Amino acid sequence: MRLLDKYIKYRSAGVLGLCFFAQVTITFAAPLTVEQAVNMAFENHLDIKKAINSETQARYTLESTQGSQGVSVDASNTFYLKRIDYPGSSSTSAITVSIPLYTGGKNEGNIEIAKTDVTIAGLSLLKTRQDVKLETISAYYDVIETRKTQTVDQETVDNYEKHLKDVKAQYSVGNVAKVDVLRSEVELADAEQTLIKAKNSHEVAVNAFKKTIRWKNSEGIEFVEDFQYAPFNKTMDECVAFAIEHRPDVKKYRLAIAEAEKNVEVAKADKKPSVSLTAATGWSSSVLPKDENKEIYVGVTTSWNLFDSQVTNAKVKKAFSEVDNARLELTAQEDSVELAVKEYYLGMKEAEKRIATTQFAVHKAEEDYFIAETKYRIGEGVILDVIDAQLALTTAKNNYITAQYDYVTYKAKLENAMGMD
Repeated sequence: MRLLDKYIKYRSAGVLGLCFFAQVTITFAAPLTVEQAVNMAFENHLDIKKAINSETQARYTLESTQGSQGVSVDASNTFYLKRIDYPGSSSTSAITVSIPLYTGGKNEGNIEIAKTDVTIAGLSLLKTRQDVKLETISAYYDVIETRKTQTVDQETVDNYEKHLKDVKAQYSVGNVAKVDVLRSEVELADAEQTLIKAKNSHEVAVNAFKKTIRWKNSEGIEFVEDFQYAPFNKTMDECVAFAIEHRPDVKKYRLAIAEAEKNVEVAKADKKPSVSLTAATGWSSSVLPKDENKEIYVGVTTSWNLFDSQVTNAKVKKAFSEVDNARLELTAQEDSVELAVKEYYLGMKEAEKRIATTQFAVHKAEEDYFIAETKYRIGEGVILDVIDAQLALTTAKNNYITAQYDYVTYKAKLENAMGMD
């Protein structure tokens, strides 16, 4: 009776220990959904931070360009070491205030270009966020897919171990030949090798995901989401039209055309006169102005480039060429987008069909394996049928997993190619 009490005591302690271990494991594994992972990537990804800095720099450039239309104040002083045949002062000083009145559209054009650059930087930031979102979703589901593949490979090893025990039991009573034992051991060893590779692939996927979201915590991650089928109802043509209309990088190429056309106007402005209002005071022979040596004047300054050896004409021709190039780049980008959308759409639809067919194959493979294993156990089957059935079952399950996560991955790629937020 005391032995029984000790057994119950030790068993209770073991159960409590397992419960404590489970609690510790859960405590140190942070649950993470896809949405939470994407938000973490948005916050931590270096590409997004660089895109934000680029947008900030574009805004600073706009501020400085807008300042060209405002008031400017210059102070100058010249100290003459020697003035030949001139009896005047040894130094002159001046403070000049000027306001541009007309620049031939050059200042206004540069401001518009700077505003366009801010918009382009914002679109670049948006595209970067969309790409980071795709990268995060793909990495998250890579972890889930490799984990499921590892589970299938573990089931295969377990089945081979169970089968090997049955083979050895039958061999011990002379029902099967030694070759059946050897073949079963070889199949088990091969399955164990596959399982080792699957575990390594899973660890690689986890590390890649952590790098994507820049996970710095010491605890592990509990990937709580699984495959959920969500139908995609748009046609291929609708997807292409949406992408051409909404993709941030396509919008950038359209803005690049407008910017190139504005550059033509800026280049032409060098052929036009510029007018500015100027007010100044100047004095000589002293650091600070005095009543007897200072002068104050207000005037209008006009300048006109009459001849510059065709420099301006060359700039205008180059600007026109850049417009043509921008239009060609837009066309090339639209073609590339259309190709990507169609590729991902077709890949998604193909994976969608494979989900149903591979699921059916799993059910049939499970039935086939059960029959082959049962027949062998009662002495009516051959070992080759069991091995073939196990291989077919493993392949069917892995194909089903691949089809599921090909679908969600292609769907995410398609939404990214369409420019969907």
